[in-house]
Amino acid sequence: MTRTVAAWATGLVLLLETFGIVLLCLTLGAVVDNQSMSLAGTDPDAVVTGSYVLAVVAGLFLCACAFVALRCALRRHAPGRTGRVLLIVAAVVHGVLAAVSLALLGLPVFLGLLLVLALLVLILVSPDDAPASPPRREVSPSTAP
Repeated sequence: MTRTVAAWATGLVLLLETFGIVLLCLTLGAVVDNQSMSLAGTDPDAVVTGSYVLAVVAGLFLCACAFVALRCALRRHAPGRTGRVLLIVAAVVHGVLAAVSLALLGLPVFLGLLLVLALLVLILVSPDDAPASPPRREVSPSTAP
């Protein structure tokens, strides 16, 4: 039960986070484009392109993580090897962002990132929810009729 609930919650939170991150990257790209800003002499078009590429990459990554979490919720099993690696990478990224955000953005952002981190770790370490199948009885040649 724990993994299923955590997987549903994680999938929904990651989908919401996807929309937020993509919207943030697209907004930053539009602001840089409208203001013709440069970062230490970098071409503004390069910054805009980088922001849009980051929006696509981050959106795809978070959508893939949400898909893995929702698939775990539907199947009531642990993620496979690829899904597990994807969720571990997401957990590490959220941990690093939480550490940085505590100093730069404040406690609410830090706690939000820690919540997502906790949900990701809960999916990875909680036991399967599916009932275990009863052991099959083997028939040996000596006990066969």
